[in-house]
Amino acid sequence: MQNELDELRGVGGVRDGAAFLEEPPPFSAEVDEFVILVYERILARPGSALSAIAVDLRASRIDVRRALDLLRGLRLVKDATGNGEEILAVSPEAAQVELLLPLERAIHDNRSQLAAGRRQLMSFVDAFNRTQHAKPRQETIVLSTHARETELRLVEAAHRCTSEVLMVQPCIAQEAQEARYARPLLLDALQRGARARVLYPHAGRADTVTRSYLRDVTFAGGEVRTSNEIFDSFIVFGRDVAFIPAGVGDGNDPTVAVVYEPVIAHFLSRIFDRVWQSAMGFDPSEAGYSGALDEVKSTILDLLASGLKDEVIARRVGMSERTLRRHISAIMQDLAADSRFQAGVAAAQADLVGSAIPSPRDR
Repeated sequence: MQNELDELRGVGGVRDGAAFLEEPPPFSAEVDEFVILVYERILARPGSALSAIAVDLRASRIDVRRALDLLRGLRLVKDATGNGEEILAVSPEAAQVELLLPLERAIHDNRSQLAAGRRQLMSFVDAFNRTQHAKPRQETIVLSTHARETELRLVEAAHRCTSEVLMVQPCIAQEAQEARYARPLLLDALQRGARARVLYPHAGRADTVTRSYLRDVTFAGGEVRTSNEIFDSFIVFGRDVAFIPAGVGDGNDPTVAVVYEPVIAHFLSRIFDRVWQSAMGFDPSEAGYSGALDEVKSTILDLLASGLKDEVIARRVGMSERTLRRHISAIMQDLAADSRFQAGVAAAQADLVGSAIPSPRDR
């Protein structure tokens, strides 16, 4: 073992980080049972040739060569003669020295360069912000039709925001592309001392992925509430920049209206505040819907009574059609109804419908 380490540390042994990155090891290749079997065979009989290994394992030379190529890439075998006639096994510890130490060194060097570059660029942040805030924007509303442009504008707005971020979104499975970019930016804004409030549909409480994100926001110091009135989505930074979905453009990327008009941003903020007042607080320690289930069922009944299709109702309450049908089945069972029509009649007689109003886009 020590001899192997000494040999690897010698001339031609451990390579520097740059050379390592130019020829990356096959970490993505699959190590199956046959590769391990070949390694064990070489350990048991060091100095064997490829042909001998193939005969002993009753395998084809092609399969053995594939396994040896992977083992060489992982530095677990070496050719003593250079012609494949005498193959020796290398311990995993020695292989780690050759493979991982250069990678760790390269990562450390890159992190040092990254930190130095960030320090230099941050020296200009105050000057940039003073200049940008002092002059009015020439653009009031920008229709961003490319995902990369939307992402960059989100990053700019998030980094300039020092007061508050407001976000209204459906469950993560139904979220728009800009929301996927904005979610980590919101957490970053919280770390920088900004306030953040997010509104999600009640269904987010029972959705594993959405609930995990809402828990992260809460633990980072943000405020989370859920409501049955989440019709659309938008994001407001500092009450002066807003991001609003605007359909799909000519390409595959969704179109996003980036609004640099404080009047519109303030209008959206007031809408947010009205919904926020009646929304239900989210406590990550409480499981499931935690008191919101009755409101979810009531909303589903109202929308069913309005004659909307399952697809539309599912979008309105922020859940998949499959989950919606499970709720409808449970509602029918609670009302002792054999059909949706009977459930509607029973709900009307019990004054359980009549509060939800379909949004214009659902009609």
